[in-house]
Amino acid sequence: MRDFEMKNIIYKIPKNVIKIVRKNNTSHIFIRGDSLKILKKIPSNSIDLIITDPPYNAGLDYGPYYRDRKDRNAYFEECKIWLKECARILSNTGSLYLINYPENNARLLPFIEDELKLKFRRWITWHYPTNIGHSKKNFTRSQRSILFFTKTDDYTFNRQNIIQHYKNPEVKKIKDRIENGSKGRASYDLLRFLDLIELSKGMIDVLDINLLKNTSKDRFNKKHPCQLPLALLRILVKVSSNEGDIILDPFAGTFTLSAVAAELKRNSVGIEINPNYVKLGLKRMRK
Repeated sequence: MRDFEMKNIIYKIPKNVIKIVRKNNTSHIFIRGDSLKILKKIPSNSIDLIITDPPYNAGLDYGPYYRDRKDRNAYFEECKIWLKECARILSNTGSLYLINYPENNARLLPFIEDELKLKFRRWITWHYPTNIGHSKKNFTRSQRSILFFTKTDDYTFNRQNIIQHYKNPEVKKIKDRIENGSKGRASYDLLRFLDLIELSKGMIDVLDINLLKNTSKDRFNKKHPCQLPLALLRILVKVSSNEGDIILDPFAGTFTLSAVAAELKRNSVGIEINPNYVKLGLKRMRK
């Protein structure tokens, strides 16, 4: 356990807004506060992996502590503030995954790449099936985009954790690869329903797992309007961090990333402005 690094992260943060939970020989810091302020107190180059699913400026109800409907320019300026801090605190071998609507990420990508100087690796499309929310005057959205950035060219990437079976194993070229010991192909930049199941469960014939963002069976609490499926986070954590690393979510919600970190033996830091969500996250971690 990286006790020294974990203590170093919180030494400038007021102790009355911090809770620390130890689980599975790892430490998990719960911080109640505004990430725009808290991130500035975290030391540079101290976080190995950042995965975040921030508010989308879509008018969702996050309680009285955050207004999710701002002027568009004000929303993007706010994003730039916390993204700048994320780039600063990311370690030299670290990665950033930013989940958002494609149109929001399309506007943020040039800023992250050109001004923050993070290295753009891939635009990943997370596609999910849906039978609800069909638009009457537009094509129905069935995706989120995930921007994958790194701090340097020397970054953690455990390719073996995103190996999938070959789609055409009867083709001679593929047969030869298999006979020579190849375990499969690396995952594509389109994460579909079956891909997530295969990568998280190691099989492709299980269809009873719902990976929709807000209706997944592993959704912890319906009081929060927007929760990520565990299977998606497990993939990103496994491929872009190692056991004992420190991962962070500046918009922690019900601390889904912290739950995955504890399961996979990583340390975590979560920042959440709504104290009720912090309580839910602590309850989740202590179960």
